[in-house]
Amino acid sequence: MSALALLFSGITVQAASLPGKLLLEDGRQQAFETSLVELFSGKTQRLPRSDIAKSRTSADTWAAGHPSGNGTLLRADPLGNLAFMDARTMKVLAAIDLVALRERGLDPQFRSAIPSPDGNYLLGYWQPNQEGKPRLYVIGRELKLVDDGSPLRYATQGATHAIDWLPDGRYLYLAGDILVLAKPGEGIVSHTRLAIPSGVSTDGASLKASPDGRQVLLTLETQAKVPLGLLYSVRIGDSKLQLQTPPDARIANGSVRLSVQGATWSPDGRWIAFVVRGINPGTPGYYQACQAVQVIPFNGAPHVIGAVDGEQRYAIHLPGDKKPLAACGPINWLP
Repeated sequence: MSALALLFSGITVQAASLPGKLLLEDGRQQAFETSLVELFSGKTQRLPRSDIAKSRTSADTWAAGHPSGNGTLLRADPLGNLAFMDARTMKVLAAIDLVALRERGLDPQFRSAIPSPDGNYLLGYWQPNQEGKPRLYVIGRELKLVDDGSPLRYATQGATHAIDWLPDGRYLYLAGDILVLAKPGEGIVSHTRLAIPSGVSTDGASLKASPDGRQVLLTLETQAKVPLGLLYSVRIGDSKLQLQTPPDARIANGSVRLSVQGATWSPDGRWIAFVVRGINPGTPGYYQACQAVQVIPFNGAPHVIGAVDGEQRYAIHLPGDKKPLAACGPINWLP
């Protein structure tokens, strides 16, 4: 294949329609290597692994700030130490040494962490010294605490990935069925109760704000005989959700538990990338972490997903690569 292409019901989308780079562990390099893959050319840049990841033969976890921001990445090593990285130079801008904190009797237990658009703050959930339930936080990269917890009562254990920044430095989080907009140090700006469809749960949800800060992607699980994790979108300030990835009839009526994971927007907001991972209770070893990256247009229409027979209708191929591009963990889409 001489150019990156997608097939949407017989419509071919050329490489030029897909901007930017994907940050992912694609399985093409050595194990546990994370890369930036330029979609148009297929050019791949390996990201620097931490010394801890190398010594433990394991992977670092990477998170990207908002695509409109200054290009700060966050690398978490297997011990939880955090490094703020410049996406262009891969230089360490600042670091949070959790080993040193633990030696002082402090153990923040960061459940999740996302750098702000300007790279100066972290948003996530933590459990300091393993006390109580996870709670929302915003901290400066020098560990100055800005926000600690939410005034709303909700099950925080299943909400630790339902958070994201907006391009203007405000942030979003899901509190049960309430989408909350807040500003660091100033509290809640607004909140909207979402019309969650019947048979759908917000427990374990994930959230991703669009590059223009107007839309949100939500991955929510159906409470059916075989739960399915499906992708929805909602305009910030609105309550009505739109299903983006209805399951193929064979999936909806079968026994394979599938879930959309790692959903992320293209930098121009026109595309959504994700992987579909599944578990078949009747087939030991069915689960595979590395799955084809799938890309659908964000055009107001739903796009049926399903891979019972190995079909990857929205998979993408890099130039000269016969196998579809895969992701073995989280996905971030950068300019």
